Amino acid sequence: MIYKKVSLASSPVLLALLWQFRDEPLAVCTCVSALAFLATWCMVPAATATFKRVGLSGTDMSKPTRPVLAESMGMVAATIYLVATFLFIPAQFRGWWMTSAPQSAHHSHMFPFGRLGEYLSALLSLQSMVFLGFADDVFDLRWRFKLILPTIASIPVLIVYYVGYGVTHVVVPVFMRSWLGTNTVELGILYYIYIGLMAVFCTNAINILAGINGVEVGQSIVIALSIIIKDIANINNANPEAEYYHLFSLYLLLPFVAVSCALYYWNVYPAHVFVGDTYCYFAGMAFAVCGILGHFSKTLLLLFIPQIFNFVYSAPQIFGLVPCPRHRLPRMARGTSARPTAYMVASRTSLENARPLGLAIIRIYERFGIANVERDAQGTMVSVNNLTLLNLVLVQCHRLTESQLNNRILLIQVLNSLLAFFIRYRLSRVFYF
Repeated sequence: MIYKKVSLASSPVLLALLWQFRDEPLAVCTCVSALAFLATWCMVPAATATFKRVGLSGTDMSKPTRPVLAESMGMVAATIYLVATFLFIPAQFRGWWMTSAPQSAHHSHMFPFGRLGEYLSALLSLQSMVFLGFADDVFDLRWRFKLILPTIASIPVLIVYYVGYGVTHVVVPVFMRSWLGTNTVELGILYYIYIGLMAVFCTNAINILAGINGVEVGQSIVIALSIIIKDIANINNANPEAEYYHLFSLYLLLPFVAVSCALYYWNVYPAHVFVGDTYCYFAGMAFAVCGILGHFSKTLLLLFIPQIFNFVYSAPQIFGLVPCPRHRLPRMARGTSARPTAYMVASRTSLENARPLGLAIIRIYERFGIANVERDAQGTMVSVNNLTLLNLVLVQCHRLTESQLNNRILLIQVLNSLLAFFIRYRLSRVFYF
């Protein structure tokens, strides 16, 4: 296989670079990330048969032939990511243990235990979410567990934030300062509730915007690259403390992008594997811990605007106001056995058992042109497209191939990143200066 030959040829070069730049943590992280990419690229196809043999497989319902693919391959990527980040720990603190004697008691106070605690708490929360995601793939957990367990998994990060940073105030916009008589507002426990809820949202947001080949991993790569660009653009102009938090974010996200790109190669149309809920929860928590411990939670939420819109748009089905089928993914357009179609159209759900509030919301959606409602001869609403961003794009574009639909979603994500940067670095100056 070509990927095995490339990996064997590239690994010695990367190891040589790793040794050459061993004194530069960011360079070491980059080399470790490249090795993680190669490992994921090779291990995903190698593990496919094993996952199928133990029953971790699923049918690709978006293909006319309905192929059976290995499920939960996000576990492979997440495991390699965790191994890479564990191996990087000595390099991150090499500057300390190479210039002092850590075995001496009088040097122990010099070690940056707080920074080590932040890094380890992030990895602990990530491990917990990988476990939850794999459990969801195997046992198909109920929604209440998907809300409770991320909250528990975020506790290590929240505790470290409280002990190491503890800032719980927010800056008041300029036009409100004269009314409130202050430049900041102390939120106290409400701030911890906010960042805890953000962790829950991030871990589920990627999972909700899913259903076609490549979209889960693709959107995660775009968000991660956007954060990396933000960190690189600001790192040279930051004070030492801010520089550390930019580096902290890079140390977590460079390996994440590496394993995600390798997984995307096997998951993009036509997919060879499914990533499963394991990857979705893993990706969401990676963003959450970076946003919380890196102190850019508001910027992170700007990058999640498509996911926030998808959640709000899906709310009538999520909360039972409109019937919600188990699978809301788009369906294949009708063809014939001789000429099967490659196009996808929006899937639909019946409104027969919809609640009055749900019907009212659907009417509002229809008025704004974001829902396609089917009516009977008497004008009664009969069905509506399933309320997801994927189906909404198909409502607006009528029909697309699976690859085209994935590309449209990624384009939306890229455009949103540009909008987020404009709001963060231009528009915010109007309100905060």
